[in-house]
Amino acid sequence: MNALLSGPAAGVMGATRQAGLSGYSNLITLDMGGTSTDVCMVTDGKAQLTQEYSIGGLPIRVPLIDIHTIGAGGGSMIWADDGGMLRVGPQSAGADPGPACYGRGGQVPTLTDAHVIRNTVRPEAFLGGRMAIFSERSRAVFQPIADQLGMSLEDAADSAVQLTNANVGRAIQLVSTERGFDPRDYVLVPFGGAGPLHAASVASDLGIAQVVVPPSAGVISAYGLIASDFTQFTSLTRRVRVDDSAPDIVRQTYASMAEEASARFRALNLEGEPSVDFIADMRFVGQAFEVPVRFDVSTLAHLTADDIRIRFNEEHHKVFFFGGASAKPVELVSFRLGMTLVLEDVPVLSESDATIDHDSEIEVYTDRAWRKGRLTSRASLVAGEPVTGPALLEDPTSTLFVPTGWQAVRDPHDNTVMTRV
Repeated sequence: MNALLSGPAAGVMGATRQAGLSGYSNLITLDMGGTSTDVCMVTDGKAQLTQEYSIGGLPIRVPLIDIHTIGAGGGSMIWADDGGMLRVGPQSAGADPGPACYGRGGQVPTLTDAHVIRNTVRPEAFLGGRMAIFSERSRAVFQPIADQLGMSLEDAADSAVQLTNANVGRAIQLVSTERGFDPRDYVLVPFGGAGPLHAASVASDLGIAQVVVPPSAGVISAYGLIASDFTQFTSLTRRVRVDDSAPDIVRQTYASMAEEASARFRALNLEGEPSVDFIADMRFVGQAFEVPVRFDVSTLAHLTADDIRIRFNEEHHKVFFFGGASAKPVELVSFRLGMTLVLEDVPVLSESDATIDHDSEIEVYTDRAWRKGRLTSRASLVAGEPVTGPALLEDPTSTLFVPTGWQAVRDPHDNTVMTRV
């Protein structure tokens, strides 16, 4: 059993399943919690995988979901470097003492404190109103940073939020544009306690037109643990020059790997017809890095050497913008096979019935000014009726911020879909 990154991976699985109910299969997931932000690409309902990962500087060579993590979360410390530049993270105040607004002795401003100052996190609604928050302590620890930068308190807090959005946008570029995917072809799916607060602004920076926020966004990772399909991965390192003998070797490799994965399924007493994903890591001979190339298992019987080269050239060109018509020799380096049995009985994730007791006007500080907006709960939204930003939509696990120029609509599956207007 492989439990590496199991929490973040569960979030990706939960978000993929919930967004899929509304017809979205190409996603960029954004999981922002208290200490970090995890981003991942999901194409055609399948999360991208990697075998190139390290923890504490040690290489990990097992197939796992390709999640990129940065130090940006509600507890991320806000500070100025020696050159006077504003920074957010990667240091974190953690949960103890936590942000200054927790009242547990925190003396360094954090991203949560910035939101409290902007009024995009309301003390009376924090953790569904079950945890006391002290806004005056956020203002007290932020004042030195504001003075150092020559800004008003609100501008300093707003700048910290914008800097965080830029850092998250850069993380998404690392898993999208730098790997041959255009983020504009995807929807952004934020979750975690802080993800929905930042999602629309991040989407604007990247040119993403839609944001899909699952219900109970703060607990999507927990939902994903009980809503994930059964999947077994098998990997094999085998260097093969792509020539006339390569197709037979690919077919033989697939057959042996599929049998190994099937044996594991039988050992777990899993019944049903699994789907199979077969990928080869390939490169030009002499190249120091590989490109993953997916093969349709239904066409392996008729696979030719030219087919293999064409598939590689297409994927290489998608990532590096050259090599699409190259006649250079190509080799297969390693193979990985994923066998998945879809979970049939999946619990339904719906919006909580808990609501705030009013639908009212609120002032939030955004884009360098206090702006009037709407305050309500996500549970009180009527399906199909849009809410135009600025607006705060709260639930017991997270807060969704709808900026100016965006609108939010609750759909029949309790996802809140934000679009630019």
